Amino acid sequence: MKYPKVILFLLTALILTGCFGQKTLHFQEESEEWQVEYIADVKSEDSESTSLHITYVGEEKAPEHINYILDSPTGSGEGDYVLLNDGMVQQMGNFCSGCAVTKENHEIQVTIEWGEREETFDLEYVK
Repeated sequence: MKYPKVILFLLTALILTGCFGQKTLHFQEESEEWQVEYIADVKSEDSESTSLHITYVGEEKAPEHINYILDSPTGSGEGDYVLLNDGMVQQMGNFCSGCAVTKENHEIQVTIEWGEREETFDLEYVK
């Protein structure tokens, strides 16, 4: 009967060790037309995965396609002629290891272009 307890203890320790140091950072901003959220799952001091969520919240019909540009200290990205699904875009960003990671004080900017319009967001860190 000692073996199941030992195995359970080792599995619990392994799971807890894997979660140690992981932190999720949320940055967001909203306007009358759009809600933008950038999420960084910082796994360690040099490893993270990121995602970007853009949602149309305006009164008019949501555009079918948008272009966006993401600019942050850890990298940049863009999407050209991205199809909106129910007024929403969810882009999984990068996973990197051995890289610079997102910090709470980073300035993250997202520009959205749709039709003849354009809007730029300076995302704020949300605690």
